[in-house]
Amino acid sequence: MSELRDQCDIRIGFPRGDEGSPARWLRTIADYLENEDVTDEIYLSGKLAEKLETYCADVLGKPAALWFPTGTMAQAAAALIHAQATGRKSIALHPTSHLVLHEDDGVRELLKLDVAIMGEWPRVIDARDVQTLDDDPACAIIELPQRHNGGLCPDWETLTGAVAEIHARGARAHMDGARLWSTRDALGGRSYAEICAPFDSIYASFYKEIGALGGAILAGDEAIVEQARLWRHRQGGLLIRGWPMIADALRRLPAVIEAMPACIGAAREIAGRIRETGFQIEPWPVQTSMFHVRLPLTKAEFAAHRDAIARDTKVWIGGSGWELDARPGMSLEIAVDAQLAAADRGRLVAAFALLKRRIDA
Repeated sequence: MSELRDQCDIRIGFPRGDEGSPARWLRTIADYLENEDVTDEIYLSGKLAEKLETYCADVLGKPAALWFPTGTMAQAAAALIHAQATGRKSIALHPTSHLVLHEDDGVRELLKLDVAIMGEWPRVIDARDVQTLDDDPACAIIELPQRHNGGLCPDWETLTGAVAEIHARGARAHMDGARLWSTRDALGGRSYAEICAPFDSIYASFYKEIGALGGAILAGDEAIVEQARLWRHRQGGLLIRGWPMIADALRRLPAVIEAMPACIGAAREIAGRIRETGFQIEPWPVQTSMFHVRLPLTKAEFAAHRDAIARDTKVWIGGSGWELDARPGMSLEIAVDAQLAAADRGRLVAAFALLKRRIDA
């Protein structure tokens, strides 16, 4: 599959990276390190980590922030901190949450916390979902945007109402902001700091929309971040040398944030044109830089069509597809970054038109 994908000059996929080969990618990071005059930094204690954490704390409007090697580790730390602070042993999650679907039941098996499901698959969390929880959780996690609903976002009133109800139950509100960077437009043009203000802690990814090698940030008040530092160490996250990932995030963040409005605009145009070929788009209208194309296929059937289209057109129409909800068919995930936004949209849409003809044949 990877060989066929690499032969295509237009590629939809995840995770994304626009640096070419791994060797070229590392050379680009090396150039950045030389320009910044960075010396060897061990145990995440140098100026690179401090610069990234300070930058993120400022952008997210929180007193402090801490780098983690993975988002899974960052959110585990947040859950444990909030459980310890409240003396409670459960966390509330939407059914589409990453912690429910993609972490091998780590909340129960590793963190030894219970899970309470709030809300329903096809919609965002609202205050009623929090009110109807049987027990008071340690924290409730709200994902912005909801990946498995195609980047679905609540409106501001719904979001703040849900967070207020979380706090009314004596619980902490944590944001799974893996793709936070594309939510400003959907939330009325508010700044990242305004969006994060209602939350006690926030996680954001450096590879999902930013496209860096890896890593994540956890932001909150000073007490939360100091406890997070302990939990990072306890979970094995105090890397001897994290600077390749940290440097990659630092060099990318400002440019990607600046380009995000254009990526969202491109996502809306691309989605609209794919919709005209006969496919259903979710959500509609598109709210962020990602969306889903609903397909009446299994993942195996889609892969066969995708590979044939790639051989004919040199357009790779995707790798991330999901058969997770109760409906027949699958959701094809499309996330638009600067590279995809600059691609030939005529060829991209023509590839989906070809897919539609193949399905209908």
